[in-house]
Amino acid sequence: MEGKGPVDLVLVEFSGGRFDGGILAELESLIAAGTITVLDALLVSRGGDGSVEWAEAASADERLAAIVGEPAGLLAAEDAEAVAEELQPGTAIGMLVFEHTWAGALAASIQSRGGRLVDWERVPAAALTALAAT
Repeated sequence: MEGKGPVDLVLVEFSGGRFDGGILAELESLIAAGTITVLDALLVSRGGDGSVEWAEAASADERLAAIVGEPAGLLAAEDAEAVAEELQPGTAIGMLVFEHTWAGALAASIQSRGGRLVDWERVPAAALTALAAT
């Protein structure tokens, strides 16, 4: 891992086909705390008439552009097109790629003490909920 944290791609669907920017404050808070680093973002929407529009962070919203900074180039037109195929009319999807910055610091600490991170597995929240219910 060499001081880098794991990277996740998150897709969030919005009904009504519009992004209202309400989650930007939480992203800004996570970044300020050093929890995550946003690497890339795309916004994709399908209108009621079936038309598809997509935008990179820099052209979508000033606050989102500031959050992403210089995009890492991890998301491209092909990703927007693939997501758009599954979108129902009147919906939108935000695609966000981010690094778990906190985990990078942990990995660096492990390595500086002669340790080696062998594996890192993600357990989905739904799986934990299901286990807790049994």
